[in-house]
Amino acid sequence: MEGRGYYGWILLGRRGDSRRMLRVRTSVLLAVASYGANLIALGFAVLLITVGIPAPSIFQPGLGIVNSVVLPVTLVVAFVLGHVRGMFVVWTRLHWVTRSGVPTASQARCTLALPTWLTLMQLSIWLFGAALFGGLYGYHDLRLVPKIVGVITLAGFVVCGVVYQLAGLVMRPITAIVLGSYVPARRQQGLAVRSVGSWLLGSGLPLLGMILIMVSALTVGDVTVTQLAVSVLVLSAMSVATGLTLTLLNLSRITGPLRGVIDGMLEVERGRYDAEVAVYDPSTLGALQAGFNSMAAGLRERELVRDLYNRQVGAQVAQAAIESRPELGGVECTVAVVFIDLVGSTTLALTRRATEVVTLLNQFCGVVVEEVNQRGGLVNKFEGDAVLAIFGAPTALPDPAAAALEAARVMTSRLVAEVPEISAGCGVSYGEVVAGYVGAADRFEYTVIGDPVNEAARLSSAAKADPSVPWVSEAAVAAAGPEEAARWRPGPETVLRGRIAPTQVYLAQN
Repeated sequence: MEGRGYYGWILLGRRGDSRRMLRVRTSVLLAVASYGANLIALGFAVLLITVGIPAPSIFQPGLGIVNSVVLPVTLVVAFVLGHVRGMFVVWTRLHWVTRSGVPTASQARCTLALPTWLTLMQLSIWLFGAALFGGLYGYHDLRLVPKIVGVITLAGFVVCGVVYQLAGLVMRPITAIVLGSYVPARRQQGLAVRSVGSWLLGSGLPLLGMILIMVSALTVGDVTVTQLAVSVLVLSAMSVATGLTLTLLNLSRITGPLRGVIDGMLEVERGRYDAEVAVYDPSTLGALQAGFNSMAAGLRERELVRDLYNRQVGAQVAQAAIESRPELGGVECTVAVVFIDLVGSTTLALTRRATEVVTLLNQFCGVVVEEVNQRGGLVNKFEGDAVLAIFGAPTALPDPAAAALEAARVMTSRLVAEVPEISAGCGVSYGEVVAGYVGAADRFEYTVIGDPVNEAARLSSAAKADPSVPWVSEAAVAAAGPEEAARWRPGPETVLRGRIAPTQVYLAQN
């Protein structure tokens, strides 16, 4: 994309170029395009008048002064004065580019109309030339009037087509600035009008010239086969050259925006939702470019919302909510529950600054979340200075008990080593719960309810006596696979808070 230039043509520069450079480069390119198109068309006109349509000839007695003096002087004066005026108008109309960041509505309209204005200016110069030279040559020989007027008018229309297409290309960077803040009341001509106009000016008019030559040969009768062949060959060469030029220019104005949108779509496909294309076409293609940017902005917003949703409720809950519309209620399922609670959080808040407390809490939660996520669990809640994690819901796991026990072992060891300023009691339980959405129709959250949750919380409170070792229930060890179960040994029997019967506690083996 950068290799072709941000605006589809490397000569137009890059998006970050200075405004002054942009104004100068645009004015220079417009001047070069205009002069080049006029010189080429002038060459074709001279070739047609002198060789392509030899009869009646302009090399007649009495026309020497017109051919050698009046014609060259008039051409030079018209070209110089016309183009100087044109470039002065272009430079003046683009003054806002360097003086202000955003054009006014009037400046925007004048800027978008520059290609049309330049085209009409070119047309007026060539039509004036057709009238002037038609009169000068017709004064000596009336038969020269159709030839002179027709050829100059034909060349003028071809110049208009080339200048209009080139001006649209050259103006892309400035048009992009205009369309960034200004929405035209109506889009300029569409693709069909451009294509038909390019064919008409590039091929249609030369073909019309051939038809007129054939009609003239049939009606006048004094045209030789050689003269007719030369006329057709010259017009055919002109038709091929101008038709190909205008077709390529028109294709460039169409494929440039389309290629930019395709490149942007490929970037989005790769996951780069910040992709953006320049909106530099005032026609319906510009609407396509703007539509892509709107789509990309919507995707960025959607991905931002999805990322925030994943962070708030967990990737598993978020994915389940996306795949099936969440509804209030729950289902019974068997899960492992990990509850880890800080020791002395009140004292911590009294003895340290609030920012230090937040930093420690974030380090604590970071360790817990990382270990839970690595084993397919879900961090369901952050309850102040405690964390509730679930293994087995909403996404089923092959061995939720083993995953929970391993996570408890590793996170406890890591907290002792990585966050020594704090300590936490960790409890693990296993059993049937109700998992689902709880709340109101317009505000609910995913959670689990059941005795295993309460038991894990009570075990974490009891484990605060020795925060370096998780306290787990017998049911959790019994449900775990043999490899993980072998890492745990029976500990004390204790009556947990709020219960009557003692609970057999298991502890991790050293």
